[in-house]
Amino acid sequence: MNQVKSFKYDVLIGPEDLCNREEERKSFLSAAKKGKRVVLFAPRRYGKTSLIRNIVGLDFQKGSRKHFLLNFDLMDVRSMESIEERLHTGLTHALSSHFSPKKILAEIIGYLKGFTVQIDQNPNTGQPSVQLTSKKKEAKKNIYDYFDSIKQLSKKYKLMIVLDEFHDIAFVEGAEALFRIFLQELQDTAIFILGSKRHLLKVMFQDSNAPLFHYGDEAHLYPISVEHWLPYFQERLHPAKLKIEEAALSYLVKKMYDVPNAICEVGEWLRENVPQKTIITKTVVEQQLSDLIQRKQSFAYLLQAYSEKEKTVLKMISFFEFVKEPSSDNFLKTVRLPKSTTSHIIKKLLDVGAIEFEIEKGYRVSDPLLGYYLLDA
Repeated sequence: MNQVKSFKYDVLIGPEDLCNREEERKSFLSAAKKGKRVVLFAPRRYGKTSLIRNIVGLDFQKGSRKHFLLNFDLMDVRSMESIEERLHTGLTHALSSHFSPKKILAEIIGYLKGFTVQIDQNPNTGQPSVQLTSKKKEAKKNIYDYFDSIKQLSKKYKLMIVLDEFHDIAFVEGAEALFRIFLQELQDTAIFILGSKRHLLKVMFQDSNAPLFHYGDEAHLYPISVEHWLPYFQERLHPAKLKIEEAALSYLVKKMYDVPNAICEVGEWLRENVPQKTIITKTVVEQQLSDLIQRKQSFAYLLQAYSEKEKTVLKMISFFEFVKEPSSDNFLKTVRLPKSTTSHIIKKLLDVGAIEFEIEKGYRVSDPLLGYYLLDA
């Protein structure tokens, strides 16, 4: 019996839930096998982590017993201690999932010279769980030990290293130089640097004074066309005896700023809430979006974290959908704020991830559903 497919959102997805990324999947897998360095720019909720870690990474690892995937989530790191913690989490998880306890104790332990190695049983899964205890007390010195362990592993295994939300190390003094040394010492290792805060990534990789200037090959994830979304939607709506018109889907995709996670969240809402045997039109989408937004009570609490001036800028960006020049006279007249104040607010909203910048379109609210909510807030 075939399993009914739903729209997955706010979770990491596998290949069965991926919509039209086959070309990118093949290209990135080829890059991984060749030991390339890739700096992948993509807005938040575009599925870059799912694509690189869950799909390309697993494809890479299945290619050979000597292939080994290491994933490090650096989102919101603000100190050397937090970087150390993320390195510990990534390395221990990879070791636990890839190697047997016998293999770790017989061989892998030799690559972990800066640590005391302990293997416990995970109480939730019953699976072996590796724990590394640092022999030093200073976070920076422990980071060097993690880097050294990874370098030693790279001599025995073909590694694919994923550094997710890498741009946040920019908030930690000295971290970029630390990573530059580490990354340059890895000879044939595939490195995938993922990031969504383009303004930070641009400074890190395009500023001639930055430690990581011109590191890696720049890559992007582009919007998925309605042409490819349509069969994806129809397949998931069909078991609920629903069908969506192409014009309605075009409207939905546009209002969700082409963000796959948001598109799928609305798709799942439609699948669960529209009466059976309905042909979903633009009018139906508009009504269902309003119903969905009314359920998003968390948005009101989220907005309490912003000042009135910051909320004004957010609301105006959502009104225009995309703003190319927030310092333009037209936008400044709309928000009724000085140029310097607006620039400061834009920078803060970028830093905290409340807004995104897309090269061809400009600034937009990061969460499309929040943007839709702001229209009536």
